[in-house]
Amino acid sequence: MNQPINNEEKKKSAISDENSIIYDREDFNDNVHEESPQKSSVNKTDNYLVESRTYDIANRRKKAISKSKKKKKSKKKKVILISISSFFGVIALAMLTVVILYNIGYGDLTDSSAMNLNPPKGVDVIDNGNYIRYKGHLYRYKDTMTSLLFIGVDKDEKLGADKGVVGTGGQADALYLAAMDTANGETNTFQISRSAMCDIDLYDTKGEFVKSKRAQVCLSYAYGDGKKTSAENCITSVRRIFYGLPVAQSYVAMDIKGISEVNDSIGGVTVVSPVSFGNFKKGETYELHGSQAEDFVRSRSLKDIAANTNRMARQKTYLDAFISKAVNMTKKDLTTPVKIYNDSDPYTFSNISAAKVSYLAIYLLNKGIVSADIQKVPGKDKEGKEFVEYNIDDEKFFDMIVKTFYVRAD
Repeated sequence: MNQPINNEEKKKSAISDENSIIYDREDFNDNVHEESPQKSSVNKTDNYLVESRTYDIANRRKKAISKSKKKKKSKKKKVILISISSFFGVIALAMLTVVILYNIGYGDLTDSSAMNLNPPKGVDVIDNGNYIRYKGHLYRYKDTMTSLLFIGVDKDEKLGADKGVVGTGGQADALYLAAMDTANGETNTFQISRSAMCDIDLYDTKGEFVKSKRAQVCLSYAYGDGKKTSAENCITSVRRIFYGLPVAQSYVAMDIKGISEVNDSIGGVTVVSPVSFGNFKKGETYELHGSQAEDFVRSRSLKDIAANTNRMARQKTYLDAFISKAVNMTKKDLTTPVKIYNDSDPYTFSNISAAKVSYLAIYLLNKGIVSADIQKVPGKDKEGKEFVEYNIDDEKFFDMIVKTFYVRAD
């Protein structure tokens, strides 16, 4: 039989026993069911049901030991929980950073604020070029377009002007503009002749603007610091070639030594030479390593008026083979782009920020590259008064631009 517990003892029991549970009961009754090992008593005056566990001395000692172990385990669990919470906190922060960079990158990459379209005759410009009327139809500029300008600089030393003197930073020997539609992954690459004629901005040795002059686009890079201002001046000229479109939001400039390093970063490139030149025979297959890659894409004869055109044919062949191999390697090993980037880094200068990289990485993972066609900016070489001039065929080229950068809006 249970001994009656007075109110004072009951209070002490409730306070001293950590296992006591107090229930507020509005509909309690006088019937209390006894369940081993628990014993219950009812305080009708306070309208509470007090359940208390009773144990013998041995059980209490076991319980004390068990409780001590539980506390230790609890501390370990708390440490583990804090570690896990911290880990997920870092992950959440990283994800937030990627999201922010992704959005910033998208904004930077698709920035069209520099739009100032000045098309050939017969094209009506609306809203500064965001809309045009061309061949009887209304077209809208794709606000999902971004483009990257690759500048191959004919300098065999580290990029930059010698002692900061303008004009000693090298020339843009190779120019490729990769135009990407971020909406569908479609990519078109324009091969621009170094001899393409356009207005370039001239600067004196102190870096002060002098005037604009119609000349070869390759010279635009020389008028700068061999890095940032040279690239920006080159971009200004390339945008003029593209009739004022806001192209080249991103750029990468690379010196001569970078060719061999990038080539070898993927174990060499196999090509079929499209023309005969030096040690290369038309139709023959070559596996290029080290300096061979540089010879294949860079060498030309200064006596031949079509020398640069023939070199551009070799460059196109090389890039097609390089891209194909790099893409296939990336499918098997996702670290391939990182290796290419690291190997080329000492020889390059770029404005591609972390934000742009974050966007492009996610973009490529989600969309991939639907196409990567390399097409030459149409035109013809001719002997000029001072040097070979490449005059662009406006009608054909603007038609290519409309197909790449615009979409029908009627």
